[in-house]
Amino acid sequence: MLDLPEPERATFADLGRTTIRLWEWGDPADRPTLLVHGGWDHGRMWDGLAPRIAHELNRYVVALDVRGHGDSGRLPEAGPNWPMFLLDLAQICRRLGRPVTLVGHSFGGGLVLSMGSAFPDLVDRVVNIDGLGPPPEMMQVQDHAAVAAQWLRDADRIHREPPREYPSIEAMAQKRKDINTRLPYEWCLHMATHGTKRGQNGGFTWKADPRFRLGSPEPFSDEMLIAQYRNLHRPVLALTGTEPDQWSFLSPEDRDRRLEALPDAHHRAVSGAGHYVHVEQPDEVIRLVGDFMADA
Repeated sequence: MLDLPEPERATFADLGRTTIRLWEWGDPADRPTLLVHGGWDHGRMWDGLAPRIAHELNRYVVALDVRGHGDSGRLPEAGPNWPMFLLDLAQICRRLGRPVTLVGHSFGGGLVLSMGSAFPDLVDRVVNIDGLGPPPEMMQVQDHAAVAAQWLRDADRIHREPPREYPSIEAMAQKRKDINTRLPYEWCLHMATHGTKRGQNGGFTWKADPRFRLGSPEPFSDEMLIAQYRNLHRPVLALTGTEPDQWSFLSPEDRDRRLEALPDAHHRAVSGAGHYVHVEQPDEVIRLVGDFMADA
């Protein structure tokens, strides 16, 4: 098990429509930084990086469990949608009282770029960790009717079937390791320890809402991403790993084209890292993020 300090404070934010779990480090009087995890993860993914940002970079750091993940409220019956996540983040940023530095990984990386574009007054700058979106071919839909029919079948199955139960947290950690082969087992165990709960039959289930699997029903295309990026007039630091990983699908050509659409982007390729750049190379990430924040 990783020897990581516990968050200094654990609170909930009542947003009216839902409740969001917040994990906090540092002095609330310092400049705020909000950390947004990837899909199927939770805020404790930042337990290694958050205290370092707080105490080495003198920031007030808040990591949240995105709705449908960890201890936060569940997703609507219709499943997730992108504007819902953005409104949750916007309300959290407003409560922090000052323009926020956003740091997001993977799915969270996409959210923080959208936040910078949609709510620029709330955002100081953005750090994107391997979250520039999927390849264009993954967003192309040939048969919309077939996709809608499959969505309905998946929704019905999730509604009817109980969540899968595992015999132990260790078994769930190994499941994470099988999916995220570059993620160290100790981190998989850390994520499973804080991301699971007891099931109805005495086993363990993931806290993450299975409806997240349904995906967002809104239109989604490469052209929409490019248009969004062109509207993001805040400094962006994009970090990617140099090593192949099963969750780093974007080709260098598509990555560079999207980076070029951002008016003020700085890209750094981190050696010896795959998708979880901040876990595999935390010292280099702290150095790069520290330099980026120092330019504020």
